Amino acid sequence: MSSADRDDENPAGAFPPKAACIAGPGAPDVLVSLQTRGFIGRPGRTILFATVAGMFAMSVTVAFSPPFFVPMAGLIGGIMLVYGFRTGDMRYTLTNEGLNRSFRPLAARVFGLKGREQSFRFDEIRYYRRDRDWARYRAEEVESLKLAVSRPPYRIVITDMLGKDAFADFADIFEALAAGQRRETGAGAKGQAVGGKVPVIERRPGFYQTIWAKLLTAVFAIMAIALIVAFLAGMLSPTGVFRLLIVIIPGVIYMGWRVLRGRRDLPAADEGEAGP
Repeated sequence: MSSADRDDENPAGAFPPKAACIAGPGAPDVLVSLQTRGFIGRPGRTILFATVAGMFAMSVTVAFSPPFFVPMAGLIGGIMLVYGFRTGDMRYTLTNEGLNRSFRPLAARVFGLKGREQSFRFDEIRYYRRDRDWARYRAEEVESLKLAVSRPPYRIVITDMLGKDAFADFADIFEALAAGQRRETGAGAKGQAVGGKVPVIERRPGFYQTIWAKLLTAVFAIMAIALIVAFLAGMLSPTGVFRLLIVIIPGVIYMGWRVLRGRRDLPAADEGEAGP
């Protein structure tokens, strides 16, 4: 555990030390736990590093004029090396004091290394988003909680990779806590709301709930209409027709559906929101 996780700072006596928030999934003060898989840090940064590592490994192998399959092996190996250390099994738990997570990278399982634990008090979570994204490799929507925290890794993404129902229960309790409502704990507790407050955490809209998504969808729709006109006029190549029918039109339809659905997914003003 890092020194930041062992920090015993306790401002105004509002919360116990960070280390005190860490508890196993069967501990009496745990409200809910979730087992999933995901990125240890920021997903975008991990994907970028993996791409750079794969391209570098491929470039190095090409310099020695090897058989054609060796550069491809280098590309895949470089990508998998980064993913091996930056993705893995995750367990998240919620208490009335904060969020705890334990994670073990895939590489740690291969080499028999131990995992790590981190704990974040609610006053360290700056804001969150509850959103859905289309996962092409799963051919379905993936729901996620995206948390912005005030110390490394600065962003935590929790997904429903291993169970949509379990994730929904976890996310619902997190949102109740984020709205400032403590939950019942202890033997026989069922997680009902009880008296007491925790810091209110701002829920920010997901991308498809913003004006930028509407503008981008409108631009793509105009482009799609222009391409349809070009198609009807016989001005598109066979490749252009394929992209129009298989990629562009379905993509615009999906974006329009997400924008309309995003408006319905916005929480009501009386649900404890702290901001837009």
